[in-house]
Amino acid sequence: MPADRPSQPRPGPLPRHGRYGLLHGVPGDLILRPWFDVVALHAVARWYLPLSRAWAEAQAPDARGDGLSPAFRRRVAAGRAAYDAAEAAWRGTIFGAGEAAIDALVAATQARQAAAQRHMATRFYGVPGHLRQRFPATRWEVPPPAAVEAAQGARLAGTAAAFPAPEGGVVERSRAVPGPFGREYWLRFRAPVLGDTAWAHVYEPTEVADPPSLIFLHGIGMETEFWQDLEDNVSALAGQGLRVIRPEGPWHGRRRPEGWYGGEPAIGRAPLGLMELFNAWAAEVAVLSAWARDCGSPGVGLGGVSLGSLTSQMIAMASAYWPAAQRLDALLLVATTGDMMTLAESGSLSRALGLWPAMAAAGWTHADLARWRPLLEPLEAPGLPPGRVFMLLGAADDLTPYAGGLDLARRWAVPSENLFRRRQGHFSVSLGLARDAAPLERLRRVLLGETAD
Repeated sequence: MPADRPSQPRPGPLPRHGRYGLLHGVPGDLILRPWFDVVALHAVARWYLPLSRAWAEAQAPDARGDGLSPAFRRRVAAGRAAYDAAEAAWRGTIFGAGEAAIDALVAATQARQAAAQRHMATRFYGVPGHLRQRFPATRWEVPPPAAVEAAQGARLAGTAAAFPAPEGGVVERSRAVPGPFGREYWLRFRAPVLGDTAWAHVYEPTEVADPPSLIFLHGIGMETEFWQDLEDNVSALAGQGLRVIRPEGPWHGRRRPEGWYGGEPAIGRAPLGLMELFNAWAAEVAVLSAWARDCGSPGVGLGGVSLGSLTSQMIAMASAYWPAAQRLDALLLVATTGDMMTLAESGSLSRALGLWPAMAAAGWTHADLARWRPLLEPLEAPGLPPGRVFMLLGAADDLTPYAGGLDLARRWAVPSENLFRRRQGHFSVSLGLARDAAPLERLRRVLLGETAD
């Protein structure tokens, strides 16, 4: 792969965001504890998601505007227009034909990032309206069991492959820009299942030929392409010899359906939404895995946090049946569970949002949901040796319940040295990766062949 080195000196690289200084040292010891998860859950369920719901509604083409002030709608519209313009200019620069100077690429990228951040932040102008009337946190469109049967029954029955690996497609690579960990560029391709454009942000070392690759999946609503302060130690692995590929998940970021906030269809259309997301993202990971090997990667790892880990474990199971070029060589699951039944019925975020009552109102029972476990839970062994599976779990995690994650580690025979357990909850154990990189280091060493599994 070309190194993209110009003959003249480069301008300064893209800035490094999200260093999370407060999470290190004594402040981190105080913050990253279970009390933080109680506060974070309240903030997410009672504030961030309702404001996101109002923000999404304000942008919907058919929005009625109930309860949304004209001032709020104007601010959101202005932020959206500015972002759309910056995104269009960035695409024309970084994917356009002809030559482009490095400084122009960096400037367009920084402008897009800043406009994206401002656009996302306009949701907080809805605080006065939320104080007046309390916006809902979720747009519920739960399909009844019969509708899910019609949509997914063939996959469940085995008459259609549950998680098929697609045939190779055309992956378009952007120009590269200098970043804090090496070079950065973007990939886009036609999503095999959803049919929209799938995106991935790639961080790549400049001094390593044919590096191993790590595909890392984000959590629900964690739109790292739109929030500048959500970076962590994962992207920094590019400075330690790995190519890091960070896909934009279905219904997130550039792929967000109008009238929904990022990732909301997976919740609001449960359980069908999750089945569709797992299936769609699995196919996209298969494309990216094959692309990485075509680019010279001797090994490809997969990891994820929260929703990303729930998806990754399904992919790991499915990859046992995939062609060799699309299989995985290592797996890292952060804040996961193997028990989706408990997550849906009594997980802390599910309870706060009213997920199970919404499903019950649509006709779902425990037995109905249990029937769909093969498309929601990793009931089979992963397609890689136990010594190449790593897990980071929070003993106080009641969002993706800890007991289910521990049971999954047992069923998959994950070695004790690969199982990292912390006295933390869902949010604190995920943020803890910013200060405790031990799981990432173990994964990195395996992918680089520095240690035996």
